Amino acid sequence: MPRKRRPLTKPVSPSSRATNPVISFLHSSAMMGDELWEEAITALHRFLELDDIPINRQMAYQNLSACYLALEQFDEALAALDEAQRMQQPVDPDIIYNRGVTCACASRLPEAIAAFEQYTRNWPKLARQREVKQTLRTLGDIERGKIPPGSYLLEHLQDQIVDHLEVEDFHLVESKAQRMIRAVPERPEGHFALGLAYLEKNLYPEALAAFQAAQIRDPNNEPTLYNIGHTYLKLGQPEPTISWLERALHLNPKNLATMHQLGIACEQLGRREAAVSWWKRALKIDPNYEPAQWRLHEIGEGPEPVEPSSPNQAQLRLMTPIVKARMRKPEIYKTGGITLTYDGQVGFVLEDADNPLNATIHTGSPFKTAVILDEDLLDLIGLVKMLLRLIGGHNTRDIAILAYYAEGEPFSYHARFQRGKRIEFGAQGQFVVSKVPRFFKLRMDSDLATPYGNPMRGKLIYLNQSQKPSILISTLGLELEE
Repeated sequence: MPRKRRPLTKPVSPSSRATNPVISFLHSSAMMGDELWEEAITALHRFLELDDIPINRQMAYQNLSACYLALEQFDEALAALDEAQRMQQPVDPDIIYNRGVTCACASRLPEAIAAFEQYTRNWPKLARQREVKQTLRTLGDIERGKIPPGSYLLEHLQDQIVDHLEVEDFHLVESKAQRMIRAVPERPEGHFALGLAYLEKNLYPEALAAFQAAQIRDPNNEPTLYNIGHTYLKLGQPEPTISWLERALHLNPKNLATMHQLGIACEQLGRREAAVSWWKRALKIDPNYEPAQWRLHEIGEGPEPVEPSSPNQAQLRLMTPIVKARMRKPEIYKTGGITLTYDGQVGFVLEDADNPLNATIHTGSPFKTAVILDEDLLDLIGLVKMLLRLIGGHNTRDIAILAYYAEGEPFSYHARFQRGKRIEFGAQGQFVVSKVPRFFKLRMDSDLATPYGNPMRGKLIYLNQSQKPSILISTLGLELEE
């Protein structure tokens, strides 16, 4: 007998939302994804008031521990792990590992070493073994005085900063860099990361001071030398720029960005021939290096750069009519120059008339459609961030969700924030997302306006539920030169 198709989930009523533990847990996960730790703690405590299922409570207590750890409230973090362990028999290896991390961050070395040794002894086949053994060596070096106290916390934060830098969460880089400096002021990593955060916030004197502090602690670090030169250039001081960039180039002779910056500094000093020489030197290494191509073109020393053709362009031209022809009941939605042609049983074609270089085709398996309340929109973004973190992806603010209205007007969502408070908000409609476990992450242009950027250029997170073979072709992320 064929199974009946489930109707679309209806929005939870405001009255039932307040007593629905799922809503509280999802909200807490979203807040963790956004690293709004205190709000996550409040939501988790609310969840614990509403849910009495042991396995759910154990998960909530582990999440509580992670929140307290991020706030450096170590006693509270360990107490939450104790509660999680009380509900789990036999001993959960994740709880023991998290206990080791918490004690190590708190510089409680004997307790941390005991936890990590228990982990290596009891679960020798788990994937974290190599990481744990390296951690034990680090903690042993701290105990023996070979490296400063706080080094584990510094490296713990440094691992997080790498992801924040990649997705440009510079407010998080700044706060964690300051924590790194407090933990081990004599090491350069925190000062360097702080310099990057200040640089992106256009605080150039502060950035220069931070980079110089890093350089004092590690005199021959090429990225530090480069960023000192780059910051001098931002300050309108091309003369010292050159000496610092030349030192950086000596350590990394094929760094194209350094040559490009040297050309700019020479140009600002009126040394046209030297500037041309630097840019041409960069093009000898990489003939397609676009910044140098444009500089030479702007001063009449080279042709206008030609946008390189994506290998997907031919596939897009071939597949677009085929995919559209397979759609029995296509639905078409437009937002400005962006057109979404969609059939839930076939796939979609996303085209950008304002920028023909940008397009995406997906075909091969159906989507799931669900309704989401206006007040949950920000939670959706935070949840996707948390989900990406859990699967080993990037914790990113750089997110757009493929979305449209099944009925009515094209997708629209606006939120304005000032000093951390929402001052304007408006949204409606249905989101088209599907479920784990298959993920595609793409760059896209979006008119989605959120506290993460306005307008926001982000990643389309496409979650493909079906295990059927499917085709995904994209050139999203290319920008048409004006």
